[in-house]
Amino acid sequence: MRMIKLGELFSRRHAKILLLLILLSGICSGFLGQDPLKARAEKLVGSLGDEDQNICYASADALVDIGEPAVSPLIEALEDDNPQVRSLAALSLGEIMDKKAVKPLLETLNDPSPEVRMTAAYSLGEIGDIEAVEPLIELLKDEDGEVVRLTVIALGLLKDPRATEPLCEVMDRDDANIRHEDNPDIRQEAVYALGEIGDLGCIDTLLDLFADKELGYSAAAILGNFGSEPVFGKLTKMLDSRNPTIRTNAIIALESTQDPASVPFMIKMLNDRSPEVRKEAALALSHFKGSDEVAQTKQPLINALEDNNSEVQEAAIRSLGRLGSKEAITPLEGFLQANNKNLQSAAIKALGEIGDPEAVDSLVATLEDEDWLVRENIVNSLVEIGDSRAIDPLISLLGDENYKVRKSAADGLGKFGDRRAVEPLLKALEAERERDVRQSEVLALGELGGQQAIEGLSRISTDMDEYRFVRTAAEGSLEKLKGGEAGNASSPS
Repeated sequence: MRMIKLGELFSRRHAKILLLLILLSGICSGFLGQDPLKARAEKLVGSLGDEDQNICYASADALVDIGEPAVSPLIEALEDDNPQVRSLAALSLGEIMDKKAVKPLLETLNDPSPEVRMTAAYSLGEIGDIEAVEPLIELLKDEDGEVVRLTVIALGLLKDPRATEPLCEVMDRDDANIRHEDNPDIRQEAVYALGEIGDLGCIDTLLDLFADKELGYSAAAILGNFGSEPVFGKLTKMLDSRNPTIRTNAIIALESTQDPASVPFMIKMLNDRSPEVRKEAALALSHFKGSDEVAQTKQPLINALEDNNSEVQEAAIRSLGRLGSKEAITPLEGFLQANNKNLQSAAIKALGEIGDPEAVDSLVATLEDEDWLVRENIVNSLVEIGDSRAIDPLISLLGDENYKVRKSAADGLGKFGDRRAVEPLLKALEAERERDVRQSEVLALGELGGQQAIEGLSRISTDMDEYRFVRTAAEGSLEKLKGGEAGNASSPS
């Protein structure tokens, strides 16, 4: 469910408010011994109109914390002469979510202040009483754009199908009172609300948005909430549209339905004349992981690696990695020396995701790359594959010129659990100056264990010239070793 935070409605400085809230609570607590909790609430309601926004919002927060005893004073505050008091009272009642506030809030929907109307509308959505549905539908005609926007959100929270048609009408509104270019969020919120309600009556309205570059993606993604049966045929027909935006959003919608029958259509779209469509089709295919779907998908995605558009190639690389396609290893290795860094990084990650030792030698060879980020990514993929041939290359990276690569190498050696790395890690600690790298090396020793590691960690844990974080890591590693948690390291010391 999509919710709105108080901070989305009003600007607040949270840290200062928290301090003020503590101060207010302390002031009020002196009265608790004499007066009931309701008296404290009445006192806080009196602060809702304070000119200092920090104080009035802190008071509202405190009233929400009080809960039910604050409801009656807040309901009375809905009739205050100050619109700020009325607005904060309405907002607080919504957060308390007591149904006694429904009728007073419904009356407040006619308030002369737009800010009060919008907070009352949203609070009715938060409380969740369907008595509010018809009055909120009527409020969609309000002349103020923000009131309409919050009303749309409230109707989405209520999830009542009666709101479907009125919300669809909002999508088409462009009258003198509400112009969507001035209130672009109204239509977006209407899409979200229709998705929350899930009434099939809005499907055609959502499909009509597919040509919209702003709203089409959201509409397409939400259609998955309705299942495949009512939309599949319409979506496949849209794949023949002349508009590439419509075709792209049709692919997104088919993906969101998760219907395996979509796969052949997406494979066909890998040959679309628009690179954006081909890219979306390649990405979408990675979300169909059933054995039959993967069997259909692998070769077309491998073919897409030869696309003349680099973004399509990258999408195909990423999908082949997610699908764990071992048949793609050799063609993916061809991208390890690519000049295009996006393609190179995607191939490195994909080979790690596939996790086959066949890729180890080519990944190790690429550790000579000048780009430290490439070397770091290769370390991560080698660790993911988990082949012991990576141990020595990782040990050599403990002396890499870039500290992030050294840190990744230390982390990786700890994950491999091979005690051949203990002595190199201890030696690296003699020269290492970066705190974060030292901490990773210490933690790796804690994973590997053995007498040599324990002796090194003992020295570090008592060295007062050592970074405090590193000493703490050494102490934790020693405790772990004493508890016998490192007993599965692959080589004895």
